[in-house]
Amino acid sequence: MDSGGTIRSGWAACLLAVTVWGMTFATTKQLLAALPPTEILLLRFLLGYAALWALAPRPLPWQGWRAEARMAVAGALGIALYFHFENLALTHARAGLVAVVVCTSPLLTAFCARLMGRTRRLGRWFWVGLFLALAGVALTVTGGDAGALRGAWQGVALGLAGAAVWAVYTLLPLPESGLAVTRRTFLWGLVAMTPLCLAEAGAWRMAPLADWGNVWRLFFLGLVASAVCYAAWNAAVARLGGVRAAVCLYLNPVVGVVTAALLLGEPLDAPTLLGVALTLGGVALSARAPHPAARAAKG
Repeated sequence: MDSGGTIRSGWAACLLAVTVWGMTFATTKQLLAALPPTEILLLRFLLGYAALWALAPRPLPWQGWRAEARMAVAGALGIALYFHFENLALTHARAGLVAVVVCTSPLLTAFCARLMGRTRRLGRWFWVGLFLALAGVALTVTGGDAGALRGAWQGVALGLAGAAVWAVYTLLPLPESGLAVTRRTFLWGLVAMTPLCLAEAGAWRMAPLADWGNVWRLFFLGLVASAVCYAAWNAAVARLGGVRAAVCLYLNPVVGVVTAALLLGEPLDAPTLLGVALTLGGVALSARAPHPAARAAKG
Protein backbone atom coordinates (compact mmCIF):
# COMPACT_ATOMS: atom_id res chain seq x y z
CA MET A 1 0.00 0.00 0.00
CA ASP A 2 1.40 3.44 -0.97
CA SER A 3 1.93 6.13 1.64
CA GLY A 4 -1.32 7.90 0.72
CA GLY A 5 -3.32 4.69 1.06
CA THR A 6 -1.59 3.92 4.34
CA ILE A 7 -2.52 7.30 5.78
CA ARG A 8 -6.13 7.06 4.55
CA SER A 9 -6.55 3.59 6.02
CA GLY A 10 -5.02 4.85 9.25
CA TRP A 11 -7.55 7.69 9.51
CA ALA A 12 -10.43 5.32 8.68
CA ALA A 13 -9.38 2.87 11.40
CA CYS A 14 -8.90 5.73 13.87
CA LEU A 15 -12.35 7.24 13.18
CA LEU A 16 -14.04 3.85 13.53
CA ALA A 17 -12.43 3.22 16.91
CA VAL A 18 -13.02 6.67 18.33
CA THR A 19 -16.66 6.86 17.20
CA VAL A 20 -17.52 3.53 18.80
CA TRP A 21 -15.58 4.42 21.94
CA GLY A 22 -17.61 7.61 22.22
CA MET A 23 -20.74 5.46 22.48
CA THR A 24 -19.33 3.33 25.29
CA PHE A 25 -19.64 5.97 28.03
CA ALA A 26 -23.44 5.82 28.05
CA THR A 27 -23.43 2.03 27.55
CA THR A 28 -21.12 1.50 30.52
CA LYS A 29 -23.13 3.94 32.62
CA GLN A 30 -26.23 1.82 31.96
CA LEU A 31 -24.39 -1.35 32.97
CA LEU A 32 -23.10 0.24 36.18
CA ALA A 33 -26.69 0.41 37.40
CA ALA A 34 -26.68 -3.40 37.47
CA LEU A 35 -23.05 -4.54 37.83
CA PRO A 36 -20.00 -3.33 39.81
CA PRO A 37 -17.13 -1.72 37.85
CA THR A 38 -14.62 -4.58 38.11
CA GLU A 39 -17.15 -7.19 36.98
CA ILE A 40 -17.85 -5.13 33.85
CA LEU A 41 -14.11 -4.71 33.31
CA LEU A 42 -13.36 -8.44 33.50
CA LEU A 43 -16.35 -9.63 31.44
CA ARG A 44 -15.73 -7.01 28.76
CA PHE A 45 -12.16 -8.05 28.13
CA LEU A 46 -12.75 -11.78 28.48
CA LEU A 47 -15.26 -11.41 25.64
CA GLY A 48 -12.82 -9.27 23.68
CA TYR A 49 -10.00 -11.77 24.17
CA ALA A 50 -12.20 -14.65 22.98
CA ALA A 51 -13.30 -12.60 19.95
CA LEU A 52 -9.69 -11.90 18.98
CA TRP A 53 -8.93 -15.64 19.06
CA ALA A 54 -11.88 -16.19 16.73
CA LEU A 55 -10.66 -13.46 14.36
CA ALA A 56 -7.01 -14.56 14.43
CA PRO A 57 -6.79 -18.16 15.72
CA ARG A 58 -3.06 -18.58 15.07
CA PRO A 59 -0.94 -18.11 18.22
CA LEU A 60 1.59 -15.30 18.40
CA PRO A 61 5.16 -16.61 18.71
CA TRP A 62 7.21 -15.53 21.69
CA GLN A 63 8.44 -12.03 20.91
CA GLY A 64 11.40 -11.88 23.28
CA TRP A 65 11.54 -10.50 26.77
CA ARG A 66 11.75 -6.84 25.76
CA ALA A 67 8.75 -7.02 23.40
CA GLU A 68 6.71 -9.05 25.89
CA ALA A 69 7.52 -6.53 28.59
CA ARG A 70 6.23 -3.71 26.36
CA MET A 71 2.99 -5.60 25.69
CA ALA A 72 2.60 -6.33 29.39
CA VAL A 73 2.96 -2.63 30.26
CA ALA A 74 0.56 -1.73 27.43
CA GLY A 75 -1.99 -4.22 28.77
CA ALA A 76 -1.65 -2.95 32.33
CA LEU A 77 -2.04 0.69 31.26
CA GLY A 78 -4.32 0.69 28.22
CA ILE A 79 -6.57 -2.18 29.32
CA ALA A 80 -6.62 -2.65 33.09
CA LEU A 81 -5.88 0.80 34.52
CA TYR A 82 -7.48 3.02 31.90
CA PHE A 83 -10.83 1.24 31.93
CA HIS A 84 -10.78 0.83 35.69
CA PHE A 85 -10.39 4.61 36.00
CA GLU A 86 -13.09 5.21 33.38
CA ASN A 87 -15.59 2.86 35.04
CA LEU A 88 -14.96 4.44 38.42
CA ALA A 89 -15.31 7.93 36.94
CA LEU A 90 -18.69 6.96 35.51
CA THR A 91 -19.89 5.95 38.98
CA HIS A 92 -19.25 9.53 40.19
CA ALA A 93 -20.16 11.68 37.18
CA ARG A 94 -22.39 11.95 34.12
CA ALA A 95 -21.39 9.94 31.06
CA GLY A 96 -21.16 13.04 28.87
CA LEU A 97 -18.96 14.80 31.41
CA VAL A 98 -16.53 11.86 31.59
CA ALA A 99 -16.37 11.77 27.78
CA VAL A 100 -15.36 15.45 27.74
CA VAL A 101 -12.71 14.98 30.43
CA VAL A 102 -11.17 11.98 28.65
CA CYS A 103 -10.98 14.13 25.50
CA THR A 104 -7.97 15.90 27.04
CA SER A 105 -5.90 12.79 26.29
CA PRO A 106 -4.39 14.22 23.04
CA LEU A 107 -3.02 17.18 24.98
CA LEU A 108 -1.53 14.88 27.57
CA THR A 109 -0.15 12.64 24.80
CA ALA A 110 1.68 15.57 23.23
CA PHE A 111 2.99 16.66 26.62
CA CYS A 112 4.20 13.13 27.44
CA ALA A 113 5.83 12.88 24.01
CA ARG A 114 7.78 16.04 24.78
CA LEU A 115 8.89 14.69 28.16
CA MET A 116 10.00 11.45 26.49
CA GLY A 117 11.99 13.33 23.85
CA ARG A 118 9.74 12.08 21.06
CA THR A 119 8.97 15.55 19.69
CA ARG A 120 10.38 19.06 19.48
CA ARG A 121 9.50 21.97 21.74
CA LEU A 122 5.77 22.48 22.12
CA GLY A 123 4.70 25.68 20.40
CA ARG A 124 2.34 28.43 21.48
CA TRP A 125 -0.65 26.72 19.83
CA PHE A 126 -0.28 23.79 22.19
CA TRP A 127 -0.49 26.03 25.25
CA VAL A 128 -3.39 28.04 23.81
CA GLY A 129 -5.17 24.78 23.05
CA LEU A 130 -4.47 23.46 26.54
CA PHE A 131 -5.99 26.58 28.11
CA LEU A 132 -9.11 26.39 25.93
CA ALA A 133 -9.57 22.67 26.54
CA LEU A 134 -9.26 23.03 30.31
CA ALA A 135 -11.71 25.94 30.24
CA GLY A 136 -14.12 23.77 28.24
CA VAL A 137 -13.82 20.90 30.70
CA ALA A 138 -14.39 23.28 33.62
CA LEU A 139 -17.50 24.72 31.98
CA THR A 140 -18.87 21.27 31.19
CA VAL A 141 -18.29 20.12 34.76
CA THR A 142 -19.79 23.14 36.48
CA GLY A 143 -22.42 24.30 33.97
CA GLY A 144 -21.45 27.82 34.98
CA ASP A 145 -22.06 27.07 38.68
CA ALA A 146 -18.84 26.42 40.63
CA GLY A 147 -20.88 24.71 43.35
CA ALA A 148 -21.56 21.83 40.97
CA LEU A 149 -17.91 20.80 41.23
CA ARG A 150 -18.53 19.42 44.72
CA GLY A 151 -20.58 16.59 43.29
CA ALA A 152 -18.36 15.80 40.33
CA TRP A 153 -14.73 16.35 41.31
CA GLN A 154 -14.09 12.64 41.92
CA GLY A 155 -15.36 11.73 38.47
CA VAL A 156 -13.25 14.50 36.92
CA ALA A 157 -10.11 13.40 38.78
CA LEU A 158 -10.59 9.75 37.81
CA GLY A 159 -11.30 10.71 34.20
CA LEU A 160 -8.11 12.80 34.05
CA ALA A 161 -6.15 9.91 35.55
CA GLY A 162 -7.51 7.67 32.81
CA ALA A 163 -6.62 10.22 30.13
CA ALA A 164 -3.05 10.39 31.44
CA VAL A 165 -2.73 6.60 31.45
CA TRP A 166 -4.07 6.46 27.88
CA ALA A 167 -1.53 9.07 26.77
CA VAL A 168 1.37 6.93 27.99
CA TYR A 169 -0.18 3.80 26.45
CA THR A 170 -0.52 5.54 23.07
CA LEU A 171 3.21 6.29 22.99
CA LEU A 172 4.40 2.81 23.96
CA PRO A 173 6.32 1.03 21.17
CA LEU A 174 4.77 -2.36 20.42
CA PRO A 175 6.56 -5.02 18.32
CA GLU A 176 4.10 -4.87 15.42
CA SER A 177 0.50 -4.08 14.60
CA GLY A 178 -2.07 -6.82 14.21
CA LEU A 179 -4.75 -8.86 15.90
CA ALA A 180 -2.27 -11.27 17.48
CA VAL A 181 -0.38 -8.46 19.21
CA THR A 182 -3.66 -6.87 20.33
CA ARG A 183 -4.76 -10.25 21.72
CA ARG A 184 -1.49 -10.67 23.64
CA THR A 185 -1.94 -7.16 25.04
CA PHE A 186 -5.45 -8.12 26.14
CA LEU A 187 -4.03 -11.19 27.90
CA TRP A 188 -1.55 -9.07 29.84
CA GLY A 189 -4.37 -6.66 30.63
CA LEU A 190 -6.46 -9.50 32.06
CA VAL A 191 -3.49 -10.55 34.19
CA ALA A 192 -2.99 -6.97 35.42
CA MET A 193 -6.66 -6.50 36.34
CA THR A 194 -6.80 -9.70 38.41
CA PRO A 195 -5.83 -8.02 41.72
CA LEU A 196 -8.46 -5.30 41.13
CA CYS A 197 -11.12 -7.92 40.47
CA LEU A 198 -10.20 -10.11 43.44
CA ALA A 199 -10.42 -7.11 45.77
CA GLU A 200 -14.08 -6.54 44.80
CA ALA A 201 -15.21 -10.05 43.90
CA GLY A 202 -17.53 -10.16 46.91
CA ALA A 203 -19.70 -7.44 45.33
CA TRP A 204 -20.17 -9.26 42.01
CA ARG A 205 -23.67 -10.34 40.99
CA MET A 206 -24.82 -12.92 38.48
CA ALA A 207 -28.56 -12.22 38.44
CA PRO A 208 -28.28 -9.10 36.20
CA LEU A 209 -26.67 -11.26 33.51
CA ALA A 210 -30.07 -12.88 32.94
CA ASP A 211 -31.26 -9.54 31.53
CA TRP A 212 -30.75 -9.47 27.75
CA GLY A 213 -30.26 -5.70 27.85
CA ASN A 214 -27.20 -6.14 30.04
CA VAL A 215 -25.97 -9.05 27.91
CA TRP A 216 -26.03 -7.14 24.62
CA ARG A 217 -24.33 -4.15 26.24
CA LEU A 218 -21.53 -6.43 27.44
CA PHE A 219 -21.21 -7.97 23.98
CA PHE A 220 -21.07 -4.50 22.42
CA LEU A 221 -18.33 -3.46 24.84
CA GLY A 222 -16.40 -6.73 24.55
CA LEU A 223 -16.68 -7.62 20.86
CA VAL A 224 -17.01 -4.28 19.08
CA ALA A 225 -15.58 -1.62 21.39
CA SER A 226 -12.75 -3.82 22.66
CA ALA A 227 -11.69 -6.49 20.13
CA VAL A 228 -12.48 -4.68 16.88
CA CYS A 229 -11.69 -1.15 18.02
CA TYR A 230 -8.42 -1.95 19.78
CA ALA A 231 -7.19 -3.69 16.64
CA ALA A 232 -8.28 -0.65 14.60
CA TRP A 233 -6.62 1.77 17.04
CA ASN A 234 -3.28 -0.07 17.05
CA ALA A 235 -3.32 -0.13 13.24
CA ALA A 236 -4.08 3.60 13.19
CA VAL A 237 -1.23 4.42 15.58
CA ALA A 238 1.19 2.33 13.47
CA ARG A 239 0.22 4.27 10.33
CA LEU A 240 -0.25 7.79 11.71
CA GLY A 241 1.86 8.05 14.86
CA GLY A 242 0.65 8.31 18.42
CA VAL A 243 -0.05 12.03 18.72
CA ARG A 244 -1.66 12.42 15.28
CA ALA A 245 -3.95 9.44 15.91
CA ALA A 246 -4.81 10.76 19.37
CA VAL A 247 -6.17 13.97 17.83
CA CYS A 248 -9.08 11.86 16.53
CA LEU A 249 -10.17 11.49 20.13
CA TYR A 250 -11.80 14.92 19.80
CA LEU A 251 -14.83 12.97 18.52
CA ASN A 252 -15.22 11.27 21.90
CA PRO A 253 -17.05 14.13 23.66
CA VAL A 254 -19.30 14.79 20.67
CA VAL A 255 -20.43 11.17 20.36
CA GLY A 256 -20.36 10.71 24.15
CA VAL A 257 -22.51 13.74 24.97
CA VAL A 258 -25.04 13.03 22.21
CA THR A 259 -25.29 9.32 23.11
CA ALA A 260 -25.68 10.16 26.80
CA ALA A 261 -28.50 12.57 25.95
CA LEU A 262 -30.27 9.98 23.79
CA LEU A 263 -29.83 6.93 26.05
CA LEU A 264 -29.67 8.46 29.52
CA GLY A 265 -31.55 11.73 29.16
CA GLU A 266 -28.54 13.78 30.21
CA PRO A 267 -28.85 17.52 29.49
CA LEU A 268 -27.74 19.14 26.25
CA ASP A 269 -27.92 22.66 27.65
CA ALA A 270 -25.98 25.71 26.52
CA PRO A 271 -23.10 25.41 29.07
CA THR A 272 -22.55 21.76 28.12
CA LEU A 273 -22.49 22.51 24.38
CA LEU A 274 -20.21 25.52 24.88
CA GLY A 275 -17.90 23.46 27.07
CA VAL A 276 -17.69 20.74 24.43
CA ALA A 277 -16.99 23.35 21.73
CA LEU A 278 -14.19 24.95 23.78
CA THR A 279 -12.65 21.55 24.51
CA LEU A 280 -12.77 20.55 20.84
CA GLY A 281 -11.28 23.87 19.80
CA GLY A 282 -8.46 23.48 22.27
CA VAL A 283 -7.67 19.95 21.14
CA ALA A 284 -7.76 21.06 17.47
CA LEU A 285 -5.28 23.85 18.19
CA SER A 286 -3.02 21.45 20.03
CA ALA A 287 -2.79 19.41 16.81
CA ARG A 288 -0.43 22.12 15.54
CA ALA A 289 2.18 20.77 17.98
CA PRO A 290 4.96 18.63 16.41
CA HIS A 291 4.23 14.91 16.11
CA PRO A 292 6.49 12.14 17.45
CA ALA A 293 7.39 9.08 15.46
CA ALA A 294 4.83 6.35 14.88
CA ARG A 295 4.57 3.34 17.16
CA ALA A 296 6.67 1.11 14.96
CA ALA A 297 9.67 -0.03 16.99
CA LYS A 298 10.55 -3.69 16.65
CA GLY A 299 11.36 -5.81 19.67
